[in-house]
Amino acid sequence: MTARQMFLVCVLFFSMVPKIVSAVDSQELKFGFYTDRMLLSTQTLLLDEILNKKVTEIGDKVVKASGQSDMSYTFRIMNDNTINAFSAAGGFIYINTGLLELLESEDELAAVIAHELVHTNNSHQIKFVHAAHQREVAGEAAGILIAVAIAAAGASAAGPAPAPTSPSYSSYNQLSSQIGQMSYDVGRALGGTMSTYMIKGYGKKQELEADSLAIGYIRKAGYDPKAMVSVFKKLISARDKLGIKQDYTSGLINAEPGLEERLKQAEKNISTGT
Repeated sequence: MTARQMFLVCVLFFSMVPKIVSAVDSQELKFGFYTDRMLLSTQTLLLDEILNKKVTEIGDKVVKASGQSDMSYTFRIMNDNTINAFSAAGGFIYINTGLLELLESEDELAAVIAHELVHTNNSHQIKFVHAAHQREVAGEAAGILIAVAIAAAGASAAGPAPAPTSPSYSSYNQLSSQIGQMSYDVGRALGGTMSTYMIKGYGKKQELEADSLAIGYIRKAGYDPKAMVSVFKKLISARDKLGIKQDYTSGLINAEPGLEERLKQAEKNISTGT
């Protein structure tokens, strides 16, 4: 991608941000769909009908309790032994088999789903990408939000293909090639940014917000809010068993401000009913 193309992408990015932060914005739904397609192209799903049905049932109960039932949500079980769960814009929530093996109750699963639900409801993925650009963590992050638009609009931008004998045929091919390269570039950027929040979480403010609101969600859904505490204790134990020098690839374990602080805050929120 040339410097001029990146500049235009940045302009489009910032013009889109005010529209994207709404949880039901069509651009955000497209962004989530694009993220989901990328994940499914590189990872495998657990095709266990009974388990998938159970996860969806619990997820639907938490969604209803959150007050966001007017939006469509998709719950996926990733066939991955890493102890992790993550979400994408537009209502996509992913639970790894490694985490499911760690959890011991529906209440704990509801707590994890509720946490991820807050992330997607509050547009944390979109805000993370925006912040990544501002910090210049990823040089191409500004282009991520229009990856879907580029891919979807590519054909219309190039227009109908002229006849091979037409003088404009060469220019058409060149434009099509440029559009394809831009889609590839922003796709790579999206993959890198996805990896960042899947491994490191969204940041202290967003993680604490997700923990706090999730407790309210599961309480309203009829689950034991103390399950959030038991989840943190299990994650701490799993982390310690891996060893202090282990290179963790789990946002649930790595996320700021750290499991111990999040555990204490969750206990406080439960005791005060907040």
